[in-house]
Amino acid sequence: MSSRNRWVLAAVGGVVVLAGAWCAYTAWQVQGDLDDAVRHAEAVQAAVEARDPEALRDELDALRDASSAAADRTSGPTWAVLTKVPWFGDDAAGIELVSDVLDDLAADGIEPLVTVSERVDELLPRDGGADLAVIDELSGPVSQAAAAFARADERLQDVDPSGYVGRLHTRFTDFRRRVDSAASGLRSARIATDVLPTMLGDEGKRRHLLVFQNNAEVRATGGLPGAVSYLEAEDGRIALTHHVAGSALGRTPTSVLPLTDAEVELYDDYLGRYFVDANMTPDVPRAADLMVARWHQEYPARPVDGVVMVDAVAISYLLEATGPITVDGVELTGDNLVDELLHESYVRLPEPAAQDAFFAEVAGETFARFTRGVGDPTAMLRALARGVDERRVFVTSYDDDVRTALDGTAIAGEMVTDAGVTSPQVEVTLNDTTGAKMSYYLRYDVDVVPVSCVDGVQSFSTKARLRSTAPADAADLPAYITGGGTYGVDPGSQVVTVRIFGPVGGTVGQLEFNGEPMDLIRADQDGRPVGMTYVQLDPGQTVDLAWTMKSGAGQTGDAVVAVTPTIEKRNSREVLATACRRAD
Repeated sequence: MSSRNRWVLAAVGGVVVLAGAWCAYTAWQVQGDLDDAVRHAEAVQAAVEARDPEALRDELDALRDASSAAADRTSGPTWAVLTKVPWFGDDAAGIELVSDVLDDLAADGIEPLVTVSERVDELLPRDGGADLAVIDELSGPVSQAAAAFARADERLQDVDPSGYVGRLHTRFTDFRRRVDSAASGLRSARIATDVLPTMLGDEGKRRHLLVFQNNAEVRATGGLPGAVSYLEAEDGRIALTHHVAGSALGRTPTSVLPLTDAEVELYDDYLGRYFVDANMTPDVPRAADLMVARWHQEYPARPVDGVVMVDAVAISYLLEATGPITVDGVELTGDNLVDELLHESYVRLPEPAAQDAFFAEVAGETFARFTRGVGDPTAMLRALARGVDERRVFVTSYDDDVRTALDGTAIAGEMVTDAGVTSPQVEVTLNDTTGAKMSYYLRYDVDVVPVSCVDGVQSFSTKARLRSTAPADAADLPAYITGGGTYGVDPGSQVVTVRIFGPVGGTVGQLEFNGEPMDLIRADQDGRPVGMTYVQLDPGQTVDLAWTMKSGAGQTGDAVVAVTPTIEKRNSREVLATACRRAD
């Protein structure tokens, strides 16, 4: 090789080394920018929670600077080269996407949230009412933030991070999870600012049934409708003007509304004849319609514009934010309310009338504490959001505009029956069949796994475990708790009806009960296959169920799984990554 050629090769090699060094240096700078952005984003969240506006503004400015720097570095020619490098190109493209998304959020999504956070005190009720003008003023910033996070969520969800290196994969999936959670919360916030003025009477008085679900006797939407309050709102002022026990609405000779063949097959006529059985169906609007129809029979002079359903666990979240209340000499806190309300009160107050009075006073005092504005506003909003996220709070409205705004949201609680849906919907519901309050001792878990995708049809493997935590001497508990054998169940034991709602147009396969085949009672509800069985649990007993399912054709999106909210403080809804992405 000639001397000249050696110099040329050396020069080229030098350029390559320098280029590699520059790329490595750029990547190192981008990593530093992103680390700074994450740190400042966490500081923004901390400043919001600490109600420190000066720190909030400083950290927001720093977040903008760091995210903008990362976006600038990943949008130039150096980074474009890195996205083409074998083994590293996908990772570089992922870092570029995160940098760009974070920059957009810092500019368009987080800024309006800062505006809202500075006035969060004004959003919540105070002195018995809410300021509708403030809700209207803040609807703009909330909508802007919701739109920015929705765009970010869509961009991140379109990416398959499975090929990223370990550390990037972990950080990307965590970032995507956080953005998805924020986007979901902001969707709810945007809807809330849209519908609350109407619900709170900005165009005239509005009246809602506030239904308290008792998780000690499980129903598909959470718990038996044990108490009902009549809530009136006008010009933002809110008042509870009437209260009745759910049992006081009794039994009707015939169903209050016509039932479908599938409803009769699944629930007999209990769904329409007993107010306390109306929410055996997981379809919240249908349950609300049945409740309102019965209410109108009993109270024709008290019109209803909507129904709000809330369970005991959600009330405990509110008490965590507002602080304790004292009712009938008992101090109730976020920690003990569930135990006191769903069990200890039955031991302490054997007479149903006394129990009803206690529940009514708890409901009234909690509502008063909430509407007076007592407690930490940030914690209050977090408590409300948690209740909605865990499917413990539902709203049905009979105002057309409000109902349209709520359609398809978690708080509406509709059963999905649209044949064109692309995400498989699975629901597993539980209903007490003991006629007692033994669900206080009921624990359950449902595990759904997408296992394959063939020709646009997903297959799922599903397991459910039910167990009783009742003590061995549970038969000695008061008859109001055990049922006393009235409905053929030995005191201390409980019977639970399990209903499996498969995806629209799909199938529910063979059921195994503790490893042995068992027949399901089957029905079709508006195109959704339903399988039903009964499970008896003696004190301390565990039962395992297993079955397979298939989606309808073309349902290649992520699966949505909803389970009856449990007495335990955890989520009852899960989104599962589609098996079709792995199959591609």
